[in-house]
Amino acid sequence: MCSSKSLAWPLLILLGVVLTGCDEKARETGTQSPEQALTAVTTPQVLVGDTRIIGTRDASGTARFLGIPFAEPPVGKARWLRPVPHRFTAPSLDATQFAPACMQSGSGLDWYHGMMARVGVDPALMEGPKYSEDCLYLNVWTDLDDAALALSDSAHRQQVGQKPDQQPLRPVLIFIHGGSNVGGWSYEPNYHGGPLARKGVIVVTVAYRLGVFGWMNHPEMATSNLALHDLSLALDWVNTHIAEFGGDPERITVSGESAGAANALHLALSPLSGTKISGVIHQSGGWPVVGGPTPAEAKARALELQQTLLGPKGSLEGLRGVPVQKIIDVTGDIYAGMRFGAIQDAESFPRTLQQQVMDGDLPPLNIIIGTNANESLLYIKPEASVASYLEGRVPAQRWPEVLAAAGDDLDELATFDRLGTAVTFLCPSLTLANAVSAAGGRAFVYRFDRVRPGFDSIGAYHGAELPYVFDRHDSWLPTEPVDRTLTRLMLDYWQGFISQGDPGGSELMAWPPWQPGDYQAVIFSEESSVMPHPDVEFCSVFLDT
Repeated sequence: MCSSKSLAWPLLILLGVVLTGCDEKARETGTQSPEQALTAVTTPQVLVGDTRIIGTRDASGTARFLGIPFAEPPVGKARWLRPVPHRFTAPSLDATQFAPACMQSGSGLDWYHGMMARVGVDPALMEGPKYSEDCLYLNVWTDLDDAALALSDSAHRQQVGQKPDQQPLRPVLIFIHGGSNVGGWSYEPNYHGGPLARKGVIVVTVAYRLGVFGWMNHPEMATSNLALHDLSLALDWVNTHIAEFGGDPERITVSGESAGAANALHLALSPLSGTKISGVIHQSGGWPVVGGPTPAEAKARALELQQTLLGPKGSLEGLRGVPVQKIIDVTGDIYAGMRFGAIQDAESFPRTLQQQVMDGDLPPLNIIIGTNANESLLYIKPEASVASYLEGRVPAQRWPEVLAAAGDDLDELATFDRLGTAVTFLCPSLTLANAVSAAGGRAFVYRFDRVRPGFDSIGAYHGAELPYVFDRHDSWLPTEPVDRTLTRLMLDYWQGFISQGDPGGSELMAWPPWQPGDYQAVIFSEESSVMPHPDVEFCSVFLDT
């Protein structure tokens, strides 16, 4: 029978993704042992415990294991409880199709549609996934062939050391999607891991509960930061099982973009993770460095949600019985003005990121940190003004100095974008790089400047680097030879960092770690180069206000 997580998703046809049909999935392997079956069929398979995970291969031959559950469904009475590891008890698991995305209002899809409309592309080309509370699944891409997968599995099950005839274990990337912690999904077109897997990396993309389902802090809840617990459980699963897919549990890099970057950093710093993470890639995050929601604020919003849905006699148990769509319908208004994200919590995050940065109390991280030149341009509303943005943020007497540092030759829109990018992404990221360096870690800093032809209205927008990092240029994106060259460069840097903790290589221009006073960074553009970061002086003026 076809899996209940099957998606009738026309976008997969657009992207040229080939999925195995139901008849193929139902094929039996007779009386063979699981180990024999692994080498007797061409469909990629691995063993997790006694369960045979059956994947598929893309058009390039890369193995994909899609929709693997790492937690029991957080539904019904399990809503707003910490995740429980999934128990693999069935003889086999169909892992040929993606699982539903976590419940959301659809803001992730709205982001794509808005961007496409801004550049004159029909938003109908992009269709979204199904949504469900039963959403804690992950996806694995590996370029190992069937025999190598079987060998990796056998070696892991027998707990033996490396042998000459065994495939060496490969470095692992766990990618956490963005979406302001309220939207997005782990298999958005830009996140498919095939091209990076073909460079020798095991790629894992993970889901986590979104919005109020993952980040609510109700006074009756025993656990806060449930989404962080989801990600921690996914990390545990990868650490335990990734060798069966050919991955090295000693070389796990966590990466993310936007809210996913913030979550990757929080995960790396959380006591929940221990020493499982060897590196972090932080793309266009930053804002938690300068503050986030407080436990008191989060509790007040949770009680307001309860009052709205259940009245004065409501309870957490009562909220667990409210239909999911009713919760989503009121969440936007109740949580308006508050970012969902990790809050201070004794178990999962005892000290905020802001506290750790300000107190110089970070561990020695190994991290790539970067932002895009026009992070805010896509989000500026027509009625916005520079003056309204500066009010309450910068003392009036400092406006001339700040505006001069931003650039005297910029028009109103460009100035607004410059300031918005600085506040939320750029300057907090450079502050983080300084703190990492001061703590004895290594930060490799970049700025992404490439603007595609016809994209002047959104520039090097928030998320613009993702198609280059994953080599997933959608068919509607204008892609020139320079984009292919830039893609190869970024893939090589990312592969180097994930593999050996250093993005440099013998055939690449050196990417030196960030040093206060030197501030070397890579500027990714039509002609990429290494230079002192162009925004250090601007941020020093802006943050000094």
